Amino acid sequence: MVIIMIKLSPLFSDGMVLQRNADIKISGLSAPGDIVGITFRGERFTAEADEGGAWACRTGKFPETAEPCEMTVVSKEGEVVIRDVLVGDVWLCSGQSNMELTLDRVRHNYPRELTATDPLIRQLKVPQVYNFDAPVAERGLSDCAWESFNPATAPGFTAAGYFFAKNLRGRYKIPIGLFACAVGGTPVAAWMSRDMLESLNLSGDLDEAVECQSPGYVEKILSDYDLYERDYHKRLNEADEGLRQGFMNAKYDCSGWEEVSLCAPVEKSGSYWYRKTVEIPESLSGKEAAIFLGTAVDMDEVFINGGKIGATHYRYPPREYKFVLPEGKMTIAVRLLCFNGSGGFTAGKNYFIAAETKTINVGGAWKRRLGAPFEPKKPQTFFAYKPTGLFNGMISPLSNYAVKGVIWYQGESDAGEPSRYGEKLTAVIKGWRELWGIEDMPFLITQPAYYGYTGNADWEILRERQKLCLSLPNTGLAAAYDLGEHNDLHPQNKRDIGERLARLASRVAYGERLPPNMFEMYNLLK
Repeated sequence: MVIIMIKLSPLFSDGMVLQRNADIKISGLSAPGDIVGITFRGERFTAEADEGGAWACRTGKFPETAEPCEMTVVSKEGEVVIRDVLVGDVWLCSGQSNMELTLDRVRHNYPRELTATDPLIRQLKVPQVYNFDAPVAERGLSDCAWESFNPATAPGFTAAGYFFAKNLRGRYKIPIGLFACAVGGTPVAAWMSRDMLESLNLSGDLDEAVECQSPGYVEKILSDYDLYERDYHKRLNEADEGLRQGFMNAKYDCSGWEEVSLCAPVEKSGSYWYRKTVEIPESLSGKEAAIFLGTAVDMDEVFINGGKIGATHYRYPPREYKFVLPEGKMTIAVRLLCFNGSGGFTAGKNYFIAAETKTINVGGAWKRRLGAPFEPKKPQTFFAYKPTGLFNGMISPLSNYAVKGVIWYQGESDAGEPSRYGEKLTAVIKGWRELWGIEDMPFLITQPAYYGYTGNADWEILRERQKLCLSLPNTGLAAAYDLGEHNDLHPQNKRDIGERLARLASRVAYGERLPPNMFEMYNLLK
């Protein structure tokens, strides 16, 4: 006889945080007809597996506890012990890159946080999986686990979510669990169900979702683009005079190159080479260092005295590369690949080398030469951006897990077409509440921060459309306009974002009466 051991979703695993004072539902797989027993905090609950082996057990409500507990799941097929279980408040952190952005990306702003430990703040990072066929059950999740906050795990915590959780932990003295469930670049339609799209008659989004369901369609697009991209870079590399002649080598003579500011824009697609020589003080030679080169459009490779020290393959991440300082003169060479006709290094960013407590400025004038003009690169299809994909693949699997509420930071990807954003986000709020079976589940929204050298009318329209959601009870809007950076879509100040959302939560989710605050708008359930 084949023994089918009890199987649980990774949602129900060591270190999990359960929502206090809520109906808890634990589910999994066992043998058909099996009686599954769950023991937790001195109480026992049972459920029977159906003919397919699926079972679900409701365990009732429990008050918060910061003392780690064990949950035992047992049947005739075996036993699973879930250790280090806490009961507190669980928040879903969703949206796009500014919610996804981790503490590692803002580590220079908050170095102390990366050395801190708080075992009562925990995160489960939901795998970034899309599905266009149907909503995925919780047992469909894989490769994820609960982690408590400590120096080893801190870099991977959502930064905005962490500061939100830290504020609530300090204020209410309870464990806080976070579902990190955000994907950079995603429009709101990716987080909507098919029913939501149909309710708003979003025919264009529906057509995209249906197209993605066609057998083999997604796989073919991905495969074709992978082949195209490999060929594109192969041809570009073959055409690049800099690779052939060794523009990165320290002894290469670049005296005939044009001299420009590092941040002078480039206006053609292709590869560009930059060189700069700096003198390394004797006291720093042999020391570990990092070079900071702001951000760039689109891809860069960086060389020190001919040796490659790092590369970044798309425009948004800050360029920071570690290396060991040589003795005497040091030549920095950068190969910049521009894919869409214009690009370059970002003006207004910091460009320097840091070693110990000293810095060496590497901004200003550089030598520059075109390595190879080249055709623009074809745009890539990101299926994580397509309608319904992330709702099915990332939201649906969480829906049986009780939560306190949602914090949401998204909208930048909808700023180009903002007119119906308020309707779409309202549908998300209503639809997610229905999915969780929590009629007035708190839903706290972050306003997109200021971005760009001049005012952007579409972004202003989107911010106004967000306010339409405040017609729903138990909603809130945290202002972030003042936290923006004109030259960065991802502002570094995530502490204020998290704390403003936490203050909204104090009103909307925890019932506090607080004095007026200019950074928040809200609608409490009357």
